[in-house]
Amino acid sequence: MSKTGTSFLVNFAVAAGLLYVFRGVLWPFALALVLAILITSLSDRVVRVLPNARRWMVFVITAVIVGGIIVASIALMIEGASRIVDEMPAMLARINQLLALIHPPGGGTLSLEALSQKVELGPLADQLLTSVQDASAGFGLTLIFLFFLLISRPMIEKRVERIVAARGGRGLATVLERSFAGVESYMYVQTMTGLMIAVGSAVAMFAVGLDNALFWSLVIFLFSYFPVLGVMVGSLGPTLFALLQFPSLTPAIMVFVGIHIVSSIVGNLVLPKMQADSQNIDPAASLIAVGMWTVLWGVPGAFLAIPLTLALMYGLAQYDDLRWVAVLISHDGDPTPMEAAE
Repeated sequence: MSKTGTSFLVNFAVAAGLLYVFRGVLWPFALALVLAILITSLSDRVVRVLPNARRWMVFVITAVIVGGIIVASIALMIEGASRIVDEMPAMLARINQLLALIHPPGGGTLSLEALSQKVELGPLADQLLTSVQDASAGFGLTLIFLFFLLISRPMIEKRVERIVAARGGRGLATVLERSFAGVESYMYVQTMTGLMIAVGSAVAMFAVGLDNALFWSLVIFLFSYFPVLGVMVGSLGPTLFALLQFPSLTPAIMVFVGIHIVSSIVGNLVLPKMQADSQNIDPAASLIAVGMWTVLWGVPGAFLAIPLTLALMYGLAQYDDLRWVAVLISHDGDPTPMEAAE
């Protein structure tokens, strides 16, 4: 292996180790930064539509609305999870009914009691509780970071400009501009298409009378940020709960098919028209990125995988020795945005 390749692997391992060790602080900050970029993007779009509006007022109103939506979403998730807990006895009884229909080769019937003897539920419950506690603390830290990023935005911009000027070149500025533009475009497109999929899925779930439909619609919306397999994974929850709630398979099939019909329409007709050149990531690289960031940061890492990989791709493209990595990540083999390739 060449000296350059060895150096890259060592630096990659060190960076991955640091990202994992400090994940409790880094993923809330990264999420806050992505949300700050989204808020800035939305406020800029409003200003373009309403040029006479005061920019600072539009920015504040947008920040308050987005913050309110985040808080309301967290409250809806908590309420939905508590309702699932309240319905747990009935759900367990229904699961026992379904398991009783399965006849294993050795004879007898399956039940939750028999399965629980083969699986240690205690450690799983402790791990789940720890994950929920860590996520709650992380989201609280995210809101704190987001608040300070928003109120310190002018100061941060001035400091970045000074750093760029001190380095005597456009390299850092180019990386930041491309990274912010890519993250902005990705978040805007995924938010709009995710809302379309969530609304269409809600219609399908309300049509069959699925309990907790708003909760599952929010789950599908959040999973729409995960590339390639997000909606597929997100549709499993409401489908399984429809199977538990209703005595027949028809409502569960209708929910599953309805979600994927909406997802297919949005993915094939709407998404290609909204897709920007800055989202130039190969699908295979997207899956690898989601897997790696999930290992490092858990579920928040999966959510942030594409924005972080976009920024990484633009950063690596600036160095001749590492540009080959950016080329592998890109979809068309050119990690430089069209508008920047001059």
